[in-house]
Amino acid sequence: MATIRVPTYIEKLKPYIAGKPIEETQRQYGVKKVIKLASNENPLGPSPKALAAMKKAMNELQLYPDASGFHLRTTLAKLEGVSFDEIVLGNGSNEIIELILRSLCIPGDLMVSSESVFAAYPISARIQGVETVFAKMTPDFRFDVKAMLEEIKRNPRVKMVAFPNPNNPTGTYVPDSELIPFLEAVEKIRDGSVHVMLDYAYMDYVVAKDMSNPVKLYKRFSNVSVLKTFSKIYGLGGLRVGYGIMRTELAKYVQKVRMPFNVSSIGLIGAEAALHDRAFIKKSIKTNKDGMRFMSTAYRALNIPFLPSQGNFFLINTREGFGMTGMEVFEASLRRGLIFRPIANYGMPDWLRVTVGTAVQNRAAVKVLKEIKKSRGTAK
Repeated sequence: MATIRVPTYIEKLKPYIAGKPIEETQRQYGVKKVIKLASNENPLGPSPKALAAMKKAMNELQLYPDASGFHLRTTLAKLEGVSFDEIVLGNGSNEIIELILRSLCIPGDLMVSSESVFAAYPISARIQGVETVFAKMTPDFRFDVKAMLEEIKRNPRVKMVAFPNPNNPTGTYVPDSELIPFLEAVEKIRDGSVHVMLDYAYMDYVVAKDMSNPVKLYKRFSNVSVLKTFSKIYGLGGLRVGYGIMRTELAKYVQKVRMPFNVSSIGLIGAEAALHDRAFIKKSIKTNKDGMRFMSTAYRALNIPFLPSQGNFFLINTREGFGMTGMEVFEASLRRGLIFRPIANYGMPDWLRVTVGTAVQNRAAVKVLKEIKKSRGTAK
């Protein structure tokens, strides 16, 4: 029998841990009604305009998609204020991460990021043979740009910086007053050869006033690309459509390493239609603002510490709030029909991520958390 040999960096790869599916929870715990608040999905569902456009296109699924993504890229370029050639489409923004790494890095290179960075970054890097250097977070769980900068300066093998802003799973962000000096400094290192991926997947939910439109930063710095997704505000996570905004010189190489037809015809059509659904976007933003306000008030009333968030989710401290690990609260919640997200794999075993849902879902989540606290004797 043939021996399977893989590179050491693949052998040691720890795969991405997805949120627990509703169906599995129903089977495992015998719970008929299950609410999933684990994966930061839009609780309103998909954009209605996207649904209508996709249904109309269903009769042409025998045809391959437009490999250039012409219509979607044209619409995005106009919306973002960049050229057509600066837009690259991906199978979710995760693929854009992989494509940029594949284009710019070779095995042995390094990527700098922070502790508890979105897991897709170190996974995608390791697949390319690129290891990640994790700088310590600040005491308030934000990216420490000074520590990251020192790591970049210290090691000439650093070719890439992963910078989701706000970050998932923490929900914390780096304001312009810290980010811009960081980008200025990185651009000067090794003739600007260190590339910064600014991931603004949650930008549509941000309420902070001290964060610029990332495209402004992209236009200002020559070594920056911006990543965005249709999985959040547009409610199209199941379609897997994302995009990157990057210099045409880089985009040319990224397009070379991209497989043809990486975005389906339904994905192209649905994403383009969703961009025009302003009423749905407005409703989604309001739903999230109302939910964030409701949940933060509830956490304070229940004496559950949480991190201020600029996304559509919160991290709650289960050790201080319940006297339990995140996994223990997760398991207790599953038995009551609520799916949250433990994040021990991010090095935060005493925290739990809770997505903000509809008003009904949020009330159900609070009810379950109250029950768990009561059962543990930690109710206020």
